[in-house]
Amino acid sequence: MSDKQENANSPLDMARETNIVSTIGKTINGVKHACLRGLRHTRRFDDIDTQIVISGTRGKSSLTRWVYDILYDREYDVLAKVTGNRPVSIHSGETHPISRRHRVTLYENEREIRSHTPDDALIVENQAITSYTTRMVNARFVDPDVVVLSNVREDHLSTLGSDRYKVARGLVRAIPEGTHVINAEQDPHIREFLETEINRRNATVSHVTVPEEYEHIPGIESIYALNEILRAIDEVPLTDDELAVYRDRMDVEWRQLADGRVYNAAEVNDVQSTEMIRQALFAKDPAIDRIEPFLYLRGDRRGRSVSFLHYLNDLYDQDEPVFDRVHVAGGTTSAFARKAAFPVTVHETETPAGDVLQSLLENERPVYIMGNTVATFMRDLENAIEERELPTETWHSADRSDEPQQTPKESASSDVTSQPPKQTKTVEIPDSN
Repeated sequence: MSDKQENANSPLDMARETNIVSTIGKTINGVKHACLRGLRHTRRFDDIDTQIVISGTRGKSSLTRWVYDILYDREYDVLAKVTGNRPVSIHSGETHPISRRHRVTLYENEREIRSHTPDDALIVENQAITSYTTRMVNARFVDPDVVVLSNVREDHLSTLGSDRYKVARGLVRAIPEGTHVINAEQDPHIREFLETEINRRNATVSHVTVPEEYEHIPGIESIYALNEILRAIDEVPLTDDELAVYRDRMDVEWRQLADGRVYNAAEVNDVQSTEMIRQALFAKDPAIDRIEPFLYLRGDRRGRSVSFLHYLNDLYDQDEPVFDRVHVAGGTTSAFARKAAFPVTVHETETPAGDVLQSLLENERPVYIMGNTVATFMRDLENAIEERELPTETWHSADRSDEPQQTPKESASSDVTSQPPKQTKTVEIPDSN
């Protein structure tokens, strides 16, 4: 027997061959499992009457919850998947927190829909921030009958486009053929652009109309999108009284502290929404002509930082600027201060948030917080605000999507003998991954 034949039959070579065969087998099984899982997921939609995707830039979480509340109140078996800062799936009156160990993947959608498959309606907030992943959620993971565009803002410029039109194009390219689109963006030029692009994709579109007397309310387009959504799925629209309850939620007010006033607009984190809220707050109290701005920057959101730099430069360049200086904290603060056309005070994030808040209030002007909210310092700052806030009966914010809220039917009803409203409870479930 030759040396070559002996080596070919050696234990080492046989072990290698076994490993190769095992690896190939595992790969084939993995591909087979993925294909079968995808097929089962697609077939799952056959048993759901209506699929809705809430897309856009701002207000998606609130809109997703509101649509869920309305349909659940109308006896729908409905699942809502809400992302935002605290991702949850809401099904049959129960809120299930979504466990995220590391990075977020699109397969999270398959897992949640599999775990809580509804009979009547599925509502998914599209959390994707690139054109490709947005398209994948729509086409592969939800297969929507209706796509709602809440608005088009300069938030994901680095991933969806370099201006609002490119952001709009990125959102439209994710719309499957034959889908009906409900567009809540109010800018007439963006509307015209969206309609042209949507028609090119063989999809239909209807636009949300906001009554003129309510156009000044930030985020009001989401309220009037509700009836467009209901019409699209052949449901009865909300009454004027029910819409009025939602409108009241969107009203903005300064939060009254023991030693001043503050508004935390960092949750909206895009410049268009930030300015809309500022104007609404100024309109509430014409005596206010100056604010004390605080901007939190993140190093991984450089596009957003640039947007806020341009926005604040423009505000400062007005004939009557609304601030004298801007306070900043977080990442890239030195670069921001160098490029700013206005005085900048940099606060270290190691400084207790309560001390920073106190320094902002010392100038006796309303403190306006903006930029980014996902950071330990910003959570500490919100806690410091809550500790100083004076007790009031009610106060409204632009988007408190993580708090349980009454439905308009519950709020508008004055009949104390009526049937108690449905309750939603939170349950803890093990992660199925």
